[in-house]
Amino acid sequence: MVIGRDALQPLLHPAVRRDCGVGVNYSVVPDFVSISGLVAVFWTLLRRTGESRLNFWLVGWGLLLIHIIAEFVARNTPGSADGAWSVAVAMLVLTANAFLWASNDQLEIGWRNLSIVVFSAVPDVAFLTLDTYGRHATWVYALLTVAGMGSMLWMLRAWHSAADRPTRRWRTSLVLVAYAVQGVLVAWRHPGDAVTWMLVWHYLAVAEFYRATAPRPSASVRFTMISFIAWAFVFPVANLMYILWPHVHVDGEVWNLPKFMVATGMTFTLLEEQLSNAEYASLHDALTGLPNRRMLARRLQETMARARAAGVLMALVVIDLDEFKEINDTLGHAVGDEVLQWAARQFRAQLGQNDVLARLGGDEFAVVLTDVPDRDAADRIAQSLRVALATGMVTRGRQLAIRASVGFSMYPADGDDADRLYAVSDRAMYARKPYRQKQESPPDVNGDRLISSA
Repeated sequence: MVIGRDALQPLLHPAVRRDCGVGVNYSVVPDFVSISGLVAVFWTLLRRTGESRLNFWLVGWGLLLIHIIAEFVARNTPGSADGAWSVAVAMLVLTANAFLWASNDQLEIGWRNLSIVVFSAVPDVAFLTLDTYGRHATWVYALLTVAGMGSMLWMLRAWHSAADRPTRRWRTSLVLVAYAVQGVLVAWRHPGDAVTWMLVWHYLAVAEFYRATAPRPSASVRFTMISFIAWAFVFPVANLMYILWPHVHVDGEVWNLPKFMVATGMTFTLLEEQLSNAEYASLHDALTGLPNRRMLARRLQETMARARAAGVLMALVVIDLDEFKEINDTLGHAVGDEVLQWAARQFRAQLGQNDVLARLGGDEFAVVLTDVPDRDAADRIAQSLRVALATGMVTRGRQLAIRASVGFSMYPADGDDADRLYAVSDRAMYARKPYRQKQESPPDVNGDRLISSA
């Protein structure tokens, strides 16, 4: 996309279009090669990562390829220049719509989603096409402005995200303000400036949607947002420079820079998210979503350090499901997985917000209780975790009796390091296992022993 005196002005104001019939203008070929490379990169990333947003990012960059082809045609075929310039600008609007749609939760490529992206831009495309051909019917521009507002409201009503960011009220306000400004420019008989404004607000909206719907406000997200803002202001800045300094030449790659910054930002956003997902997977159990043994060790060390500094107590509870192997052997691993997920939900409901529940593997869970006032309080919580399973679980038409054994240790009374606390809790838990109770009495519990039992 070449934006500047040689492209933006002919694109927005056909009356000042330069002669396109002398020689062949290859100035957009490097852009075509670059964007084709970007499309290939994003296609490869889509196949490797399955990142759903890439579907509509690919649509957007593909539309930019059409924009470049149309611009090449406009520069080299004078008889088709008006139509080609219309297509070139229309692709910029459609690209913005595709990037807007890429920020929501409906990211499957299908006729419904593609039709929303395309048809919501029809009034705006008709508006800029009339301007390209130099039509001056103000009432038609006004009608298309109202239609554009309605179609964009329709698009953003269909658009949604789980977190509702940006909110529906914000999205509605954006559309109303954007088309109100366009309406004012139409009333002042400046349809060319209205087209410039159309491009500006579309890309500013993309910047805000990109920021608001990002999982976290990372450096790459902020960089991409700033790049979209720069892309938005390329249009009025180039227009202003042409008016104020018509003889100043700005190389086309300067106007193209924000576009490549956006592509770079998108790529790094994907990289950051992949790294974040990999780190999350390494610290969490895939079945229950709970912290795993590695994450528990980290959180236990942190909690012990805070307890030591504040002079308070904490407890480590170990939980093991009784006879879980029999459930797997008789009903299958699918039912066993359901039992583990159900047990995790039951345990979580008994704990405070700051307590850490983890799955250590198999049928074993652990809980870090923060700021426990005394041993009796830890014992009550441990018992509540055991009793939480007493109602049993209904799955596939069967009532399953699920029971657990628990053991806990106190910091610092039962140990001043993580391994010692876990060993004490584990021994206490196994001392209460049903099969152990049939063979021997549980160990005596008193203040002289390191074993605490629940």
